[in-house]
Order: sequence, then structure tokens, then C-alpha cells
Amino acid sequence: MTTSHVHCRGGHMSGKKITVQVENDLQVDTVLVLHCRSSNNDLGEKTLHSGQYEKWTFNGNPSSITLYSCDIKWNNKQQNFTVYESTKDEATCTSKCYRGISAEGIYFFNEFKNTWEKRYSLN
Repeated sequence: MTTSHVHCRGGHMSGKKITVQVENDLQVDTVLVLHCRSSNNDLGEKTLHSGQYEKWTFNGNPSSITLYSCDIKWNNKQQNFTVYESTKDEATCTSKCYRGISAEGIYFFNEFKNTWEKRYSLN
């Protein structure tokens, strides 16, 4: 069994509740360790087995930018990425922002186009 690690940071969006969900879409028996945070909310480290996900909900703030970033680690690989940024993600998700981590990259679901879009390549 392999181990993965994710680390995140956060921010705000248009005064409503926003849910971010990150799923481990890596191969079976590959464990992803996830640690996400914003500037004022550390979500702690989570261990996700293949097919499992972690989600959190926060209130958007129309007067500031909301930013969450993550570090992921598995199979001796590590990556940092922005999992949610209000100024960019308003164009792809309104209240449910889904993310998938696979061997090919990090994918964000675009609810308006109903498609998964590769946002980051993995090392």
C-alpha cells in the first residue's frame, strides 16, 4: 500500500455556502494524505484510500478573495496546488466544487459544462 499527502489553504466567495470536495482517484491501494487550509482555517491532515473523499463547507465572503491550497503526497510524489480560489472558481462552480486526484493530474469539475477539466499535471 502506498501513501499520499495533501495540504490546503483557504479564502472567500459571494456570501453563500461553498463545498469543496477532493477525491482520491489514484490506483487501488494507493493512499493519499490530504492537508488543506486557508489563511484562517486549517483543516488538518486526512488519509484517503482510493475512492474516498474529503469535503468541507465554508461561507463565501464577497468582500475578499477566498483561497484554499493543498499539498498532496503519495508514492514518494508530492504536489502543491490551489484547490479553490473564488476569483477563478466562480466561473466553474457555484456551491459544489469537486476535485479529483489521479495519476494523470488534478481535475476540477466544471458544473456549467458538465465536464472534468485537467487543471494541474503531476510530477
